Formats: sequence, C-alpha cells, structure tokens
Amino acid sequence: MDDGKSKEKKTIVLDSLESIPLISVMEHVSIPWGIKNNESKFVYMNQAAMNFCNIPKGFDFEGRLDSEIPVSWSELAPELQEHDRKAEQSKEGAEIIETAHFGRDGILAPWYCAKFPIHDSDGNVLGTTFYAKEFNFYSVYDFFNNLKPSVITLTPSVDIFTERELEIIFYAIQRLTAKEIASRPCLSYRTVQNLLNGICIKAQTTSLNGLIEYCRTVGLNDYMPRSLLKQKVDFFW
Repeated sequence: MDDGKSKEKKTIVLDSLESIPLISVMEHVSIPWGIKNNESKFVYMNQAAMNFCNIPKGFDFEGRLDSEIPVSWSELAPELQEHDRKAEQSKEGAEIIETAHFGRDGILAPWYCAKFPIHDSDGNVLGTTFYAKEFNFYSVYDFFNNLKPSVITLTPSVDIFTERELEIIFYAIQRLTAKEIASRPCLSYRTVQNLLNGICIKAQTTSLNGLIEYCRTVGLNDYMPRSLLKQKVDFFW
C-alpha cells in the first residue's frame, strides 16, 4: 500500500565512500578480484576469482600462499610474489601477463593481471588488491599496415586444417621461409613443403600472397596456435 511517501533514491557522495566496504564492490562484479596481505597470503577472492584460479571446491584458500594452492599455476609462485612486492612499492601498481591453465576448464591461456597497494590511514602498506582479465593480443602487422586493429585469437576460425597445418600457416603468413619454418616446429624442410602444398590446396591458392589474403578473409590472420604458449609470467617492467 502506498503511504504517500516516495522512496528516497540512494546516491553516492564523497563523505559516504568511507562507509562502502571494498569487498562489497568486488562481490558484485563478474571479473576476478582478490586481496592478498603483505606476506603474499590470500585474504579474499570473489567467486569470479575462485573460478579463474580454479580453486578446488571446499578448499580454504584464506591465509595460503600461491605455492600452497593445489593448482598447476602454483609453480609460478616466485614470480607472483615478486609481482606483489613490485605492486606494494609503486603508487601506480604493477602489471603482468600470466600464462597458465586458468579457469574451471584448465585451458592454457594468457591473462592480464594488475595489482595495486592497499594502505592504512597512516600510509602503511597492508597488502595488495588485484584483478584479472583475459589478455588480448593485437596484431602489430595490421597496425603498421594501417589496417583496422584486430585481436589475436587462440581459436581457429575454420576447421579444415589440422593443428600442425595451423602452426605452419601461422609462420607462413609472417612471411617466414620454408627453411625458417622447419627450424621452429622441428620438422624437415621437405615435410614443411608438403604441408604448405596441402594447405594451399585447401585454401584454393597457389601463392603465399594468396594464402595471406585467404587468411584475412576467413580470419586466420588473427589466429595464434595455443601450442606456442608456455606457462609463465611476463612482467611489464
């Protein structure tokens, strides 16, 4: 029943910010957010972060170090703790790209992770807060050729090529020679030549330029084989 009084619309002002817990912000977002103390021990993760880190169901991560989490990426603990120290020492925070088997499906993929220091009212560092999102590669080739910026994908846009053929295509459209390609996947020169011939038949072309144009048409120019990724941490400094 309407009592004649309109509901007061809640809004945010500067003075009210201190009453908003940091956790309440993280709880209502769909990207991974978390908090670690200044000993690199986990204090909090939202549900998205637990899914991203593939935390086992029922496992209590609070107070644990990266190395104590029963997941494959725990072997990156030294680099991750170095990231914590860097973030604690910088007002700008610190950024890395983590390549590991993340998510509930354990797919090897690169993720961008940024960390920022958490200070008390006296300016003392209490720890760090972090968030992560899937990393997008941008095509340098397209940038320098004045083409529309594109995102490098780890999923092929067509399914007519084998995994090995997709690797050869990736190197070929970077204009590597057959001899240069052979030294990378550890294949013989003759094998690479045979694979290239088969690729061109499937792409219905007889030249490298034709293959490059085909790849642009079907979106393979933006594809990078997942086999080229390695579990590691890349720092931005």
